[in-house]
Amino acid sequence: MSEVEKTTNEEDWDAETEIYVYRITEGLQRLNSIGSVQFIQIDLPPLPDSIIGEYSKLFDTAIEDGLYVNQTIVLEQMDSGDSFMRVLNAIRKMYFIAKSVTIQEIQVVINLDYKGESMDVILTYDPAKHDISLVSVSQKEDFFKILEYVRFFWSKSRPRI
Repeated sequence: MSEVEKTTNEEDWDAETEIYVYRITEGLQRLNSIGSVQFIQIDLPPLPDSIIGEYSKLFDTAIEDGLYVNQTIVLEQMDSGDSFMRVLNAIRKMYFIAKSVTIQEIQVVINLDYKGESMDVILTYDPAKHDISLVSVSQKEDFFKILEYVRFFWSKSRPRI
């Protein structure tokens, strides 16, 4: 697991920080090209008690900007049309509370259509590498075929400049 950190203070919220936060959000939004994103779990490193307290107060519902639970922020029902703004708002909140964005890993549950069947897969998104890994599938015997399928749609969703 890699750890991504962008440390700045409130006055440093500039174009570079906005691009950094947007890039993570854009990467998560690209996952919709693979299938329907159901849940996002943002894994955080150990945090000071003061930040944990603030996260617990402000991240209080998984259906809005996130729910803080055990070093993670969970967002659910991500297949709604407002998912991009919800993720962007959650990461911005993280920044304004901790004065940095520190993410170890992001895990995502995606429902996809594979060979005419609906199935859930678990992926990890690495913000440092801006890449994904397939963690788990319901049809274990087709793991590598599903990996190829997922990789194809991930590559296809890459923004063209």
